[in-house]
Amino acid sequence: MSHDRLERLRQLNRTRFKRHTGIYPETFAEMEIVLDQRERSKKKSGRPPALNASEQLLLTLEFWREYRTFAHLGHDWNIHETTVQRTVERVETALIQSGEFRLPGRKSLKQEENVFQIIAVDAAETPCERPTSQQRRWYSGKKKRHTLKTQVVIDVSTRMILCVATAFGSMHDLTLFRQSGVQIHPETALIGDAGYQGIRQHHGHSVTPHKATKKAPLTPEQRQQNRELASTRLRVEHVIRCLKIFRVLKDIYRHRRRRFSLRVNLIAAVCNRSVAGVA
Repeated sequence: MSHDRLERLRQLNRTRFKRHTGIYPETFAEMEIVLDQRERSKKKSGRPPALNASEQLLLTLEFWREYRTFAHLGHDWNIHETTVQRTVERVETALIQSGEFRLPGRKSLKQEENVFQIIAVDAAETPCERPTSQQRRWYSGKKKRHTLKTQVVIDVSTRMILCVATAFGSMHDLTLFRQSGVQIHPETALIGDAGYQGIRQHHGHSVTPHKATKKAPLTPEQRQQNRELASTRLRVEHVIRCLKIFRVLKDIYRHRRRRFSLRVNLIAAVCNRSVAGVA
């Protein structure tokens, strides 16, 4: 039954394949290679797994893409829900440890040999279940619910995600940027939304929207500058939308929060492959 699911998936065209899994077939093949290498390096002992490496990968992608419960996925794959959980976590660990699915990272922002022209930063929030302790820490005044916050830094010209950082929902966007330890090359321009007012103290070559006050309304030139900035910054919103195609980052997060950062990093690296595939 599970073998038939995989075969039907392979028969889909490139567009429908991505609609089903969230990734292109080429990325799926690269992830298969990583898992096959992991299987070959393991010592063979005990009972063989219920699913082969490719089926385990498809199960993990369905979990990311649809974010159904382990019980529902286990029913569809004819395995126990605890087996689903262990399989998903093993696949995620293998992919992140391989080094093939990692982001460029914070250090890439300061490299002399590869200076980015314009980068953009923005934060998105994922609702989570109400924690049993320290509820106020996770409560977002913006979303009026308990959330997990994700910061995304992208290269505007290529829409590639350079690095991400996660925090609890009550943390301010600018505070998260400072605590994430991002250091940017002096020649790189940084743009952000109104939540990053004051970021010039951290990086002098920064641009944020002009804010109007009762005593000092915006001039026509400032309004035009805000519109131009918004059209440029829109790319980071598109990237966040690509991340939230995977419902695990959009729906109410039900699992352990300590694993959320790993999943964000993995999905961001996978999204970079999709952007490269489109380009």
